[in-house]
Amino acid sequence: MDNIAVEFITRVQKTYSDERYFKEIDSKYRSWIENVRASDDKKILNNLLCNIRFFSKTEIKSILEGEISKLKESYDGLNDVVILPLNPINGRYNGSNELVSLIKEIDIEAQFNGTRLLPYRDSIINDLQYAKAYNTLIFVDDISGTGGTARKFINSHYAELKGKKVIFLFLSVTEQAIKEFNTLTVEYNEAHIEFIYYIKLEKLSAINILSTAQYARLSNIEEGLWGKNHNNILGYKNSELLVLFSHNIPNNTVSCLWYFSEVNPKKWNRLFTRITAPNRKRQNYSNSKRSNV
Repeated sequence: MDNIAVEFITRVQKTYSDERYFKEIDSKYRSWIENVRASDDKKILNNLLCNIRFFSKTEIKSILEGEISKLKESYDGLNDVVILPLNPINGRYNGSNELVSLIKEIDIEAQFNGTRLLPYRDSIINDLQYAKAYNTLIFVDDISGTGGTARKFINSHYAELKGKKVIFLFLSVTEQAIKEFNTLTVEYNEAHIEFIYYIKLEKLSAINILSTAQYARLSNIEEGLWGKNHNNILGYKNSELLVLFSHNIPNNTVSCLWYFSEVNPKKWNRLFTRITAPNRKRQNYSNSKRSNV
């Protein structure tokens, strides 16, 4: 095992012993690093692993508590505010739901200590249709890699957002997402939109941990996994991120860390499991009724 990998694994085992992603990390690492044979390729993978930005559950809760406490001071103790997950417009479950659960957990812990983070039991709601009576909406999510989820959400719900203060709170964003945020605040100016984020993540190509030759080789490895021109090469739409959350690894992260093929499971041993679920097959009710006539 490479020295920098040994150092990384030793550190995370000691620091994050209660985090599921680092349970049995040494054996997972050995399986993952054997995906490549050449020592130069192993160095590339080791550099990726040792530069990953991990957000533990404890850190995420601390960030959320800090950011919401600041908003509480600015918006009358959150009395006319509701917090919602930034769900994709197709309604599927995503990381924003995990953050909402953590905010609830923080509030419960605060109540055990004789205080409150949130003023009301319904300060958190899960669906925008129940937010009509409130003037300020806070949507939370773990990451914005391109700004696409925010754009689709605002475009889809603009009629409901008009005239309201709308705050989008992210743990992490990219430069591309920030540019999209600036465009959205101008384009949808009948809502008072504000974007808040804890940290801006840099692209792999900007942090200079790989040489030009190593970067090109990594691109080739990823093309071998997905095929040419696939959206997930080097992370979704070329996000090139190295980020891992306690609850999931986003598809914005360089994919050789999480790639898995259900068709050919032996093609690549993933290091981190990306939590996904298939879409439910929708019943074609018109055909069903027709067949029963």
